[in-house]
Amino acid sequence: MKLSRFSILYILLFGGTNAFASPRKRWNRVLFSTTVAAEDAVSYSSSSAAQAIGEKCDAGGTILVETAMIKKQNFPISPENLIAKAKYALTKDSGVLEPSLWADDFEFCAPYVGPLSKEKFLDAAEGFGIYDSFPDFDNRYFGFTVDPLEPGRVWFFVRLKATNTGGLFGKAANNKTVELPPQVYSFKFNEQGLVRELTVGYSIDRRQGDTDGVGGMFGLFYGVGQGLPFPEAKPHKLSFQYSLINKIGALVTKLSKKKK
Repeated sequence: MKLSRFSILYILLFGGTNAFASPRKRWNRVLFSTTVAAEDAVSYSSSSAAQAIGEKCDAGGTILVETAMIKKQNFPISPENLIAKAKYALTKDSGVLEPSLWADDFEFCAPYVGPLSKEKFLDAAEGFGIYDSFPDFDNRYFGFTVDPLEPGRVWFFVRLKATNTGGLFGKAANNKTVELPPQVYSFKFNEQGLVRELTVGYSIDRRQGDTDGVGGMFGLFYGVGQGLPFPEAKPHKLSFQYSLINKIGALVTKLSKKKK
């Protein structure tokens, strides 16, 4: 089935467009020991339910001892098995080809699409036809790691490369190849080993790739010259207010240096 604009509108209209989930609570300011050895690292309390273990940086952070923190989670699935489950799910198109990998309360979430329920995401994915438009579609996955603060979460990086040789939105193929910027994806597994959450499309370096930072399917369409007609599907532009403040700040800095 060819990808159509109707498929996109279906996701946006019926799948929900909650672009910004409620932000996680910020960590409270805490005190640390100067001990740096992993076995002697000091636990400290935060607004998170987890107890962090790590080495205090000279300013502004902590280098976590991941193995110790993951062990304290007492999650019934080992980090090695969580990563193995994540990789297996990817071989099944994140579960689209094997929905039994998903929990009943599964959710999909991208920067501007979702959260989508299991049923809505599966309906949207089956109607997308993205591999018809981009037969060489290649999400290149790497850098798998288990989150030491959130039990069951596996993070990994993605670099997508694809060529429009199958046509798009009813138009003939333009044979244009696009590379997206590096993105962060994740699976969150429940204690039964089923996928509870799938997050995709979060770009981490807008300077790389061919889309000026636009990730996910929006970036793919934009990169081959068929971007969708709304701001979220286009490269981010600085607001007039922010641009003006930057110019004023630069001018004030320049004048201050002259006075010195």
